[in-house]
Amino acid sequence: MTEPVASDRQGAGVAQRRSRLWLWGGVVLALAVLATILFRPVSGGTADEARTLVVGDQRGGAQALLKAAGELDDVPYQIKWALFPAASPLLEALDAGAIDIGGIGAAPFAFAYASGAQIRAVTAYRPTGDHAGRASAIVVPKNSPIQTLADLRGKKVATIRGSAGQDLVLRLLERADIDPRTIRWTYLSNGESKAAWASGSIDAWSTWGSYVGIAVLEDGDRILADGGNLPTGVGFYAANDRAIEQKRALLGDYVARLARARAWARDHLDDYARVLAKETGIPFDVARFAAQSYVGNAVPIDAALIREQAGIFERYHAAGIIPDVPRADKGYDGSFNRQVAEATSPAGV
Repeated sequence: MTEPVASDRQGAGVAQRRSRLWLWGGVVLALAVLATILFRPVSGGTADEARTLVVGDQRGGAQALLKAAGELDDVPYQIKWALFPAASPLLEALDAGAIDIGGIGAAPFAFAYASGAQIRAVTAYRPTGDHAGRASAIVVPKNSPIQTLADLRGKKVATIRGSAGQDLVLRLLERADIDPRTIRWTYLSNGESKAAWASGSIDAWSTWGSYVGIAVLEDGDRILADGGNLPTGVGFYAANDRAIEQKRALLGDYVARLARARAWARDHLDDYARVLAKETGIPFDVARFAAQSYVGNAVPIDAALIREQAGIFERYHAAGIIPDVPRADKGYDGSFNRQVAEATSPAGV
């Protein structure tokens, strides 16, 4: 989750906040570029490298969750954090071996895997509760004439190509029997979408997390549709083959910590949101809105989950986003299921 850039449609105070957040966005992008330089793979490796896990993260992501839950207090190896502004560059770094593991949604993972990335999902979680799915939404300006999904025909919908935002639109259109080829897709980063949003050059924006929270809670924009009534998808942490082979023990410990932290967050939502707000600089109510969509239960990577993920490939192929439907089973590694299950069992929490 990256920190959203606030709209400039509500006066000078909001404009100042937008400038600060745009500056942060530039810093994050610079860190992402720096991360790919500093953490590029090396042949051979040293003892220190073997005891170091390089984790790709987005602002307010795994690091904030683990910190809030106290899971970073006693790590018996070194964690190097590499911040990225979005899932796409994180996945590119993962494929290149510049990082060992990173958290992403099922949709961007599927898009990267279908595009040939040599990565595997090694643990998964499913958001739970009444709020699950609601933080992924298609947002329109409060005074927009767009009132229904059918009104999106011929309109410019901004999202990141292959992202959870695009998958949300496809799922909603599929349920409403609307041809996705009638949408004028506008592929922009979340920061770019905010700028286009402020200038009025896009009609709708499909995004998630605190971007939705800022738009609705602070800017007064309107949710056209969200994922609240759709089957809840999953989030993944993915690793590359090299890390799975050479750092299996570290990966096993790390995914167990993630599972414990997520279990803790379910019962300490406000505590988690306070850390999230501090780490990202977003208001507490926005952080809590976003946090509700990220807490959930660890789920095993098994045949049922792989069949579920195959649906994403089929949707993307039908919409012309990917040229072919790949074999889904090669991209999902269930060998860490035991560590995750033990971490979240009554004796392991």
